[in-house]
Parts: sequence; C-alpha cells; structure tokens
Amino acid sequence: MIPQSANLVAVPLISEMANLKEEITSVAQGMGMDKVGFTSKERLQDAPPSGDLGYILESAQSAISLAIALDKTAIRSFLSKKDQMAHMNDMRRSYIKLKEAELAIQQLLVDRGFEAAAHYPNFDYRKGQQPLERVPFLSHRYVAVASGIGWLGWSGNLITPEYGAPVSLSSIVTSAELEPDPLAEGDICVDCRLCVAGCPSHFIAKSRETTVTIAGRAQTHNKKAHILRCSVTCGAANGVTNPDAKWSTWSYKALDFPAPSGNDEAFVQKVFEYGKDPSNRLLKATLERESFILRDWEHFEQVSNNVLFTCGNCMLICWPDMADRQENYRLLTTSGRVIKDDTGIRVLRS
Repeated sequence: MIPQSANLVAVPLISEMANLKEEITSVAQGMGMDKVGFTSKERLQDAPPSGDLGYILESAQSAISLAIALDKTAIRSFLSKKDQMAHMNDMRRSYIKLKEAELAIQQLLVDRGFEAAAHYPNFDYRKGQQPLERVPFLSHRYVAVASGIGWLGWSGNLITPEYGAPVSLSSIVTSAELEPDPLAEGDICVDCRLCVAGCPSHFIAKSRETTVTIAGRAQTHNKKAHILRCSVTCGAANGVTNPDAKWSTWSYKALDFPAPSGNDEAFVQKVFEYGKDPSNRLLKATLERESFILRDWEHFEQVSNNVLFTCGNCMLICWPDMADRQENYRLLTTSGRVIKDDTGIRVLRS
C-alpha cells in the first residue's frame, strides 16, 4: 500500500509537469511553431545512436520537438525554376524562428529549475565517425517521431499528416520528466516513390529498405546510398541524374557519378577524383566541410544566411495529397535545366 503522504506529493508533481508542458506549448506556438511535441528518453532507447538524448545532455529525461511548415507557394516556384530565393529565404526564416523558440524554451526550463540544451537545427555533425558520414549530434527526425509530430516516410524524411515532408525541425533536451504525447498515425507513402524519381543523386533507393525502431514501432524507409550523394547535390556540386538529363536542380553542374552499389566505394572515389579539379570548387567545399564546427548560435545564423541549397526535392515534393505530389513532380521534371554558357547562368526549358 502506498502511504497517503506519497499520494499528496505525487499529484502536485504531475500537475506541475502538465502545466509546464502547457506553458512550453504556449511559448512555442506564440513564436510561430506549427507543431510541438514531447517525448521521453525511453521512447528513443531502441533508436540509432543519433537518437540518444544523453549525447546532448547527460541528465536528459525528455525532449521537445518543434516543427515549422515551409511555404508551399515558394516551394512550387522553386521546383518549377521560377524563383529560387523565395524558398531559400523561407528556409532561412524557419531556422531563425526555430533558434529563437529553442532558446526561449531552454530559458523557461532553466528558470523552472531544470537543465536544458537547445541544439542547432542543421549543419552540425558528430566528429570521430566514419569519414563523410554526416552523423548528427541529435536526429531531430527521430525526436519528432517519438514526440508524435509525424513518422518516417520512404525517403527517410519526417512526414507530418498536416504538411507532409516540407517542414523544418529542431529539438530541446531537458532533465524535466515530461509526459510523452501520443504517436502520430497514418502513412501517405502508398508506394508513391516520387521522392526516388525526383532525386538527382540516386541517394534514395527504390526498393531496398531498412527499419529503425522508435517508441516501440518499426519505422521502415529506403536503404539510402552514401550520404555524400545527398550532400554533393544539395550543396550545388551536381545538378543532374546524368550529364544528358532534361531537367536539373538549381545547379548547372553536371557530374557523372556511378549508380549506387552495396558500399558505394566507386562513387566516393569518383567524388574525390572530381574534387581535385579546380573548377569543382563547390564539391571541394563539400568535402572540406568534414572538419567544419559550429561555434555558437551567432555562427549558426551566419551559416544559415550564407548557405544556398539547390535541391531538397525529396522533401519538397512530398505533400499529404497524392494529386499535389504528382503536380509537384510534374513541375520539377518540366522545369528545364540550369546551364552555364557564354551568356551566363540561365534556365534552358525544353
């Protein structure tokens, strides 16, 4: 039998944590977050190493997941090659808003007597890993799944029921023991595979799959090729599936990479071979990013404002409605190709 005094102590503590969740949610929504979710450390105990909250904060018990939906009008202008910068500026805006919300929630938790750590939404990777593997300090996707924000789609991106994949994510880790939210239900992939068709770098497999376990549930997605394929293309060092492709990303570069294989050794070798060519300066910058370290939040904001992505198709195409996804893919594949010639850089439409 539990002593009556124990009950008198437990009830206020539960109420206090519930009130804290409400306060955190209110702050996040007031700062422009479209989705807020909560998870416990236990829900991520079977996830891959980048789901370990303790890597960020030794006393971690919980995490808060934040999501901002990206502007769909800007996305369609980006996919159709009408306007590159509207989407880029929207992405930058989302990162800065995430930063501001993270720091506000971190301060709120510290003011309530808890430890808390806010981590960068992007650009920061663990050191001491396999070369060029880009392992994040904390997977915001895994935290989002465990927090009920969404699930992993075939592409491996976080899919939300309301917005699909075009969302920016971040997380706050804390010593506070916050009640986890219900997990998200649903799956919009239904063998769509438009993420595969829209990937110029052959990073996303069409049929090979892998599974991770989060909150006791299997999350199955494609078995990706080497992450460098994605880094090279999103970083503008390549823009096409092959040199003769009819459409491209916003990059005019046309590197001819070998198709994915079991270990992708031939691809990595080709990347370094291309990287020796002085004309491939963007590829050289991608390879040098292995030693890159974010110093602080001011440095993060500076990087956010300077980075220019040219792809992201797998995320941008994937909206909740299938008809929208098909239209997004049509816009992309009929958008033409970015080329560089004597007249400069321009879009050549077919």
